[in-house]
Amino acid sequence: MTSVDNRAESLAIPEPRFYPATRAGAIAARLVRAVPWGICAVTALAATLRFAELGDVVGNPFYDAAVHSMGLSWHNFLFGAFDPGAVLAVDKPPLDLWLQVASVRAFGWSSWALRLPEVVGGTLAVPVLYDAVRRVAGRGAGLAAAAALAVTPVSVLTSRSDTMDSLMMLCVVAALWLTVRAAQAGSRRSLVLAGVALGLAFNVKLLEGLAAVPALIVLYAVAAPIPRRWKAADLGLAGLALAAVSLSWAAVVTLAPGRHPFPIGSKTGTVFDAIFSFNGIGRIAGTLPTGGVYSDPPGVFRLFSGVGSLGRLFGVMLLAALALGGAALVVEWRRRASEEEPARSRLAFAFALAVVIWLGTGVALLSYVTLLHARYLEMVTPAVAAAIGLGLASLVESLRPGARAGTSFAGTLWEGRRARASVLLLAVALAGVCWYTSTLQSASVARSAAIAGAAVLAAAAATVAGRAARPVALAAGVLALAAFLAFPVKESDRVVRQAKSDSVGLPVQPRKVEVAISRYLLPRTKGLRYEVAADNSIELAPLLIHDARPILPLTSFAAQPLVSLRQLRRAVRSGAVRYALIGRYPCPPGRQGAACIPASLWVRQNGVDVSAQAGIPPAVRLKLYFLTG
Repeated sequence: MTSVDNRAESLAIPEPRFYPATRAGAIAARLVRAVPWGICAVTALAATLRFAELGDVVGNPFYDAAVHSMGLSWHNFLFGAFDPGAVLAVDKPPLDLWLQVASVRAFGWSSWALRLPEVVGGTLAVPVLYDAVRRVAGRGAGLAAAAALAVTPVSVLTSRSDTMDSLMMLCVVAALWLTVRAAQAGSRRSLVLAGVALGLAFNVKLLEGLAAVPALIVLYAVAAPIPRRWKAADLGLAGLALAAVSLSWAAVVTLAPGRHPFPIGSKTGTVFDAIFSFNGIGRIAGTLPTGGVYSDPPGVFRLFSGVGSLGRLFGVMLLAALALGGAALVVEWRRRASEEEPARSRLAFAFALAVVIWLGTGVALLSYVTLLHARYLEMVTPAVAAAIGLGLASLVESLRPGARAGTSFAGTLWEGRRARASVLLLAVALAGVCWYTSTLQSASVARSAAIAGAAVLAAAAATVAGRAARPVALAAGVLALAAFLAFPVKESDRVVRQAKSDSVGLPVQPRKVEVAISRYLLPRTKGLRYEVAADNSIELAPLLIHDARPILPLTSFAAQPLVSLRQLRRAVRSGAVRYALIGRYPCPPGRQGAACIPASLWVRQNGVDVSAQAGIPPAVRLKLYFLTG
């Protein structure tokens, strides 16, 4: 037997090798082997979709005004002041806005600079997700997951918006990566750092950043190769780190001495009320007094609706993720018993289970939360992308002839059944995606995906029959990924070409009205403490950016009074304010609104209407009054 083996080795044809003739050639060859060119290309694609035509995207005046005001003083910077005088503050911790202030300071005030942190966050999440999936399921699965995240239309849309959801998503993906590292070796340090990353995600977008917490707990609890009591202790320390970082900013600004801005949305004037009531219960239970819902009503099929935009932006990806993620969970569960490397099999199963839990948690919240914007979907896009990558890799691996084949007849029979089941699952998933794409008025994309799907099934059938080898199985995987991502790529391209974003904020006055008001007030209010009093200061965001002058807000969100009639009269008598902008609509008995509070009614009764002199058109719902005291 030894002589036969030696003879076979002596007759074997050596593999061709490249011997660089120069030192530069050696360095180039080493670079080719060391650099992961696949993920570099996918990251470049993600950056292209997010940076292209960025300057043409319409901004969010609400957050843009806060960025401008925060750049005026360290006090405004710390508290996240909405207006230059720091009477109001934004309704969220200002971690993302801090980065926007730094970007504007570095590159100047522009649409591009305001969105730079979000674009960078959405782009960096792609390679971080790749490495998290790669550590569990290999490079193929990592590349498929990264490609899915790179072209997910709702992720592209959100990254190009000057809201904070993409940065939140990066923090959550970093927490996933750290949890995978912790689960591989039972590392307490990595798990605590994952808690810190989730705490940062909370300080970016509050409860939206915690949707992945149950999934990450399950991932570590199932996969970490340490005793259960150690796991419990590690999870407890990570939870403490999460809580400490999450509440750090709120605790600092609450305990800080001096005058605090009033957080928009709060009823008590505290940041904790804005965080947990306004942005927590209010958005989940639908108690917010606003009609700004940009999607279909809550329900099971809300995220798949073809009537609104959610089906086009997210539904196709979600359908593929549910099909492939479920398949991956079944494959990894069946593989655990026969796996020669139980630790690796346990990690793969735990990761698949965590992804499914993350998907289920996020989809349930997004389907039934009352107030939903498209950008909120970033809480679950990494799970969608990971499910596509992991599921596709698991099915393609099952198609390879002899992949993980057992030595017994039963093992071989199981491998054959698993391969045929994988072909069936791929066929069902591809058919479902093609049908759903056709319902979204994209018949041409559906035909292209169907052609790619047919090629996939042909290659898969060839591998199952044993007439093809690993390259054919890999080709089937690449074609399947192309079929699943055909419509998302087209939709992402449409988002870029039409300069779309999801940063639509609260209603503001037209630019010509803002310019007219500014031109009238600036020369007449020099030396005064306030440029103007306003019953609805949020809609004056463009004026705050343009003039950078303190104003006196009479109300906060939902017409909640901030200034009493006595305080306003005192400010007028002292010469602190001489003009007021009040809503034009009437106030019959019992009417609720910003223009109907006592301070606004007093302005109407005692002020001189100078709207015509200021150039405010009669059609505009604002009137400018001069206050004589």
